[in-house]
Amino acid sequence: MYRESNISPWFGALLIAGAFVLMYGAWVIFPRELFRQECIYAVQSLEFTLKNPMVTVHGIPVRNAYPIYPALCSFLYRSLGISMETALRLVTVFFIAAGSVLVYFSAASGHGKRAGLVGAAMYSSTLLMLDKGVSGSPQAMSAFWLLAAQMSLFYFGLRRSQWNLAWPLCALLLMAGFFSGGFLVITLFLVPVFFLRRLIAGRAKYRNWGFLAALFVVLLGCLGKFAIQWNMERTTAGTLFFRGFTDPDYLGEFLLYWFRLPLRLFPWSFIAWIPFCAALQRIDNKPLFSKYLRVQIIVTAFILWLIPQGDGRELFYLPGALSILCGVYYELGMRRFGEGLRKLAPAAEYMALLVIMMIAIGIWGEEKLLAKCFSLGLSLNFRSAPELLPTALLAMAALAGIWVILRSMRERMPVWIVLFSISLMGSIFYSTIMLRYQAQDNSKGSFGRTIREVLQRDSGVSSTGITLYKTGTESLYGELFYTGTKVIHLPSADHLPDTQARVVYLISSEFPQNPKWSWTNLLPENFSPQGRRYMLWRGKRNFQEKFKEK
Repeated sequence: MYRESNISPWFGALLIAGAFVLMYGAWVIFPRELFRQECIYAVQSLEFTLKNPMVTVHGIPVRNAYPIYPALCSFLYRSLGISMETALRLVTVFFIAAGSVLVYFSAASGHGKRAGLVGAAMYSSTLLMLDKGVSGSPQAMSAFWLLAAQMSLFYFGLRRSQWNLAWPLCALLLMAGFFSGGFLVITLFLVPVFFLRRLIAGRAKYRNWGFLAALFVVLLGCLGKFAIQWNMERTTAGTLFFRGFTDPDYLGEFLLYWFRLPLRLFPWSFIAWIPFCAALQRIDNKPLFSKYLRVQIIVTAFILWLIPQGDGRELFYLPGALSILCGVYYELGMRRFGEGLRKLAPAAEYMALLVIMMIAIGIWGEEKLLAKCFSLGLSLNFRSAPELLPTALLAMAALAGIWVILRSMRERMPVWIVLFSISLMGSIFYSTIMLRYQAQDNSKGSFGRTIREVLQRDSGVSSTGITLYKTGTESLYGELFYTGTKVIHLPSADHLPDTQARVVYLISSEFPQNPKWSWTNLLPENFSPQGRRYMLWRGKRNFQEKFKEK
């Protein structure tokens, strides 16, 4: 029977903390401009105020947007002076770190510190986290609140029978999750409870003031959300809804879900199946917690399968319970399957050498050769940055060090550290080459700076004091964020508000049909970013309109 060598819990904790800094450090979350859906969250955060509980984008309320994430990002941006790009990603990284700590204590409680270390390492270093966790989104936050509610229900309810504490605590955590992630958080909590009805059966668990208080809190929060949504639909011309069930990629996501899931969990998918092995379940000495986690994982996986959204961030709700369960079953799994899984160590050694070669090719490889092998949408000008060479040399030295450690400790290296090192090596390559390559795409910032300079030159005032109207264009959330102006979306130029201003500014892809204003395009005729023509119109009141006012 295979037994792994034990390592010091302090060494394991320092290893995970150090690797976490490398994977999610400043060089990962700082350098890029807004990326994809970060543009939407940036505008939400910029427009968020405590006086108005509605989350808006260019002045239009968003139905499926929730206030906690934009509120935190707005606080970091306005009060602490942190850039919006950094604020969005910093909140996400913080809750990934908080989730790792929660996973550690949940797995270590009653199952040993090694279970906690394995769970924390897995939660923070799946391909899903390394890919989606370095961009700003509220799912990492809402996943943390959901996991905290699930663990509170077990520890204070099922284990200690303190239901007067368990129910209100779960309700508060669920409301935090609800106001950061929406109804999906409540769904992912309540549906597994239905399948756990044998464990939570009994009138005593529900006939207490704690359950009534929890029910009141949940109903109050949901009714508050409904009231806000009803009010915004009543008082505004329209609302937005992002990422709904009309996603054209729904069928493809539905069919490929179970094939992509192991890839999203890579490299921990090598051990993610172990807790579902029936032979190990029979020798589990604490089956109640394991059964509770398995139900959470299976039900959550199937719910996410039925409502895939295309960007993969909803899968943040899955690794929490799965990481805890893998930590709990790790020692049992290694006794039975450790000999086979230990063969991953040589593969990790070869991967370290391969990544060193890939970094070298990415820096010194011929552009024509790389263009034949890969689809290069951007240039390789990032390689001329003076700091790239020392950064790449340090990365290659770190990878060589990992290779030496794996090579010298091949027979004694725990499997979980081998898997963790694979994630770390992939992260090093991503931050050294891929991140810098992607950071070259500054089209949004270039677009916004051009508009800002034209507005300031024409008006003679700072862009922060200008209101820019938008009609008939694409979303342009990220592009217009970089203008620094207040942006208001209108259905058409006819909906321009009655204002005393003599001049208005409007961005559109066509001529504004509003005869009350005389329009002049301030942009060059060849201004066509991304192959689409945009025009910035300066509108001056016509003489007849001035006469009517007098």
